Amino acid sequence: MNSWIKNLLVTLDDNLDESTKIKIMEACGEECPFTHLQDDKLLEIKNSSENESDLLEKLSRQWRVKIENGNVYVVFDKCYCPLVNENIEGASKTLCYCTMGNLKKKFRLGFDRDVDIQMEKTVLSGDDECRFRIIV
Repeated sequence: MNSWIKNLLVTLDDNLDESTKIKIMEACGEECPFTHLQDDKLLEIKNSSENESDLLEKLSRQWRVKIENGNVYVVFDKCYCPLVNENIEGASKTLCYCTMGNLKKKFRLGFDRDVDIQMEKTVLSGDDECRFRIIV
């Protein structure tokens, strides 16, 4: 992991409460240039969809959306963040709030409304995958 990223995350973790870290990192995620699904591609899928259910179904075939037991998730099999994915050792899960912010933006674009996201698992927390539940 890049040392300045590690220092930034350590500083955030040492000096801020969880809600403040979430707010900061989600704002960063809204503007992340490393997103897996570009906005224009998302809008193309949205425009070809009949409704939210159809959009989710298409996203489950073309992106990382999983629909399980009536719940909607975005699942990554590893950390794809280019700031840490080459070496995740010592990386803080605080960085995962950036992904959460990016997902909020994606679903706001797709649904034309805000959605809540719950971060259930992250590779940076030692889990086998990153799993974000989308509250639709």
